Formats: sequence, structure tokens, C-alpha cells
Amino acid sequence: MSQYADPNCPHCGGRGFIVGESMLSGGHYYDCTMDALRLQNMEKVWRSLSETAEIPVLRANPPLLKLVKHSVWITAPLELFKRHLKAVCFHKSTLWDAKVRTDAELLDSWFGTAKAQGVKIYDMEIEKSTLEAIDIRDLVEPAELCIIVLGIKQLPNKEAPNSLLEAIGYRRHVGKPTWIVDQPDHPIDQMHHRFYSDTLDGWIKHWPHLHLSPTGARVEGGARIEHAVADASALDDLVDDSTGNEDIDEALSDVDEDEEEVEYEEEEEEDSTNMLSTLKVEADPKPYGKQKKKPWGGRK
Repeated sequence: MSQYADPNCPHCGGRGFIVGESMLSGGHYYDCTMDALRLQNMEKVWRSLSETAEIPVLRANPPLLKLVKHSVWITAPLELFKRHLKAVCFHKSTLWDAKVRTDAELLDSWFGTAKAQGVKIYDMEIEKSTLEAIDIRDLVEPAELCIIVLGIKQLPNKEAPNSLLEAIGYRRHVGKPTWIVDQPDHPIDQMHHRFYSDTLDGWIKHWPHLHLSPTGARVEGGARIEHAVADASALDDLVDDSTGNEDIDEALSDVDEDEEEVEYEEEEEEDSTNMLSTLKVEADPKPYGKQKKKPWGGRK
């Protein structure tokens, strides 16, 4: 009997591991064991994620699964996003290296060095934090996918926008994707958001923007949207038109095209530089021979 297997599993009978027909074929863990290991890994991704209620249609076909290698802007009530993320985890490795960080943790790590040196921080949410990371790079860079959930930090702090920009900047520098998650009633592209900045607005407008529902996702097509207020307690009453997977594929193709355009422009600049190097320089009409010296004193 395996501690991870379902004792009532009709296929493995609680053993968790199916032995192959021969020693060469070995064997494999059964689905019930793999799901148990994935649930265990979910706690490393986001504490209490394994306890989140599941939505069967999402688990069968999670829209966010195609986006784990892309930077994405996601708008959804927090509880709904957790259900979508849990569905993705069931389709990933039992050791999937994803990490959820909050906007409050970003600011805490921003001031981490000062706290370590005993400097007084006049922000009660940061001062009382027990976060171990002492800088933003340690907090966000290591994970294969970093998910930054906004809407947790409530007290104002002038360094809030800079902390988010630095987090995304570290991820971009090492070529790793980042998910930014905001809420329908408090979107990050509005100037009154505590973490808004013009620089951030310029970055995320090139990312796919997804609106989640209990049964799927919708890709935002326009540059700006009308955000409807959604109540997390009424998730079951929300209705979705489709899973949105076709729209997601189209959005990803647009992102790939944008990247190709950037590469093409860089090649074009390089070609123009090479052309300049091949141009012949016209001879200066002024003679470079030895000029006759004028006699000292008096004008000629």
C-alpha cells in the first residue's frame, strides 16, 4: 500500500504502482498516486491551493495551460483564479516549479535589506511580515513561472510601482514568464491602482489579457476594456460563452508575430550598418599637399 494512493482505487487497489509485464518494462505510478503527488506540490506553488474547490470542466481542459511559458495579464476574482491554477497543476509535472507571490511580498522584499539592518519601516504591513527573502530578485527569479497576485497590499506605499517593475524586470532579464493577476473591480491599468505606472502600462499592453470565468477564459481584444465588478462569492452564477482556447491560440500567435517583427527590425538595422561600411568616401576637394609658407611679418 502506498501512502499517496487511493485505497479505494479500482485499478491499483491502493498499491499506487503498477508493475510491468517484465523487468524490462518496469512499471508506472497510477493516476491516483500521481494526483496525490501533484496535490502535494500545489502547496509549494501556493499554500492552501490543494484545498481549493475544483471545477470539473476546468480540470479536463484548463485554458491557462497553454500560457505557462508566456507572460500574461489575467483578470479574475482571487478564488476563481485559484481554481483555474489548480486545474493547470493537475496537468503539469509533480515537481512543477511555479510560485505565487503577492504584491505585499514584493514590497516586503523591497525593504528586506533595510529590515535586516534594523531600520525602522513605517508601514505596518511590511514591518510585521516574516518573509524570509531579503530582496526581490531572490523572491521572484528562481521559479520557472512566477505568478504575482495583486490586491493583497492595502496600505499606500510610494515604492509599490517600482517593486512590481523590478520583479518583472528580473524575470525578463533571464527570459522567464510572469503572470500578473488583478481583479475586475481593481484593474492594474487604472492610474489609481497602487502598483500602476506608465512603464508597466507600456509593458503589459503587449501581453495576452485574459478574463477568467468558472468554465473558461476570454481573451481581451481591445487595448482597453470596461471592467465589470465581480463578487467572488457569486462565482457559480457566472456564465461563460466558451472555453476560449481558440482565442488563446490566436493571442499567442499575435505575440509570436510581435517578437518576429522586433527581430526583423534588428536585422534591418544591422544591414544598414553594413551598407554604411561599404560606401566610398568622396575625396576632399582641398589639397593635402605641403602648403607654401607665408613670409614673417607683413601681409602678402
